[in-house]
Amino acid sequence: MKKEKKKEEYIEQKIKEYEKAGFSKKEAVNKAHQSWRTFIGNQIQREIYLYLKAKLQEIGLYITTDTELRRKNLPPVLEMVKRKISINYGKYLFLPDADIIVYKPESNNDVRIIAIISVKNSFRERGFETTYWKKKLTESEITRHIKVFLVTPDKDNEISFRERKNTPRKMRVILEYELD
Repeated sequence: MKKEKKKEEYIEQKIKEYEKAGFSKKEAVNKAHQSWRTFIGNQIQREIYLYLKAKLQEIGLYITTDTELRRKNLPPVLEMVKRKISINYGKYLFLPDADIIVYKPESNNDVRIIAIISVKNSFRERGFETTYWKKKLTESEITRHIKVFLVTPDKDNEISFRERKNTPRKMRVILEYELD
């Protein structure tokens, strides 16, 4: 129950902040709850990032985040990571949903992208977003080899096995088939 208490305290504090900023009680409550979901999602992503960073560096791999790649004046190695995961839409280039990117530096400021990890705190059928980006990556020779993984606590049992039948749910089948 420690987690629930922390959540309550966080939301109460945020409600006060939003009301002080001029939001109605209802708006403040909604914004506070959304803020909590974002906060927890960021915490989960941070924990996964820190764990992976330590483990992967031991074997010569590195990681970054899509947030980092959106910054200006990137070092050459991160600029290359950004270019090598970008999805081409004619005159537009977009980064996929790539919460964590695993890469290996190679010679001449080149990199090999190993994997993209999408972290979802609240799944809510957002697996299609991750499978969409995997499909887009497979359309280009440059990005086809990139593995895509989804990490989620599945709090709502949307991708777990059905208890009585021990059969996978539809979304689990799709994710296992489309992702790595």
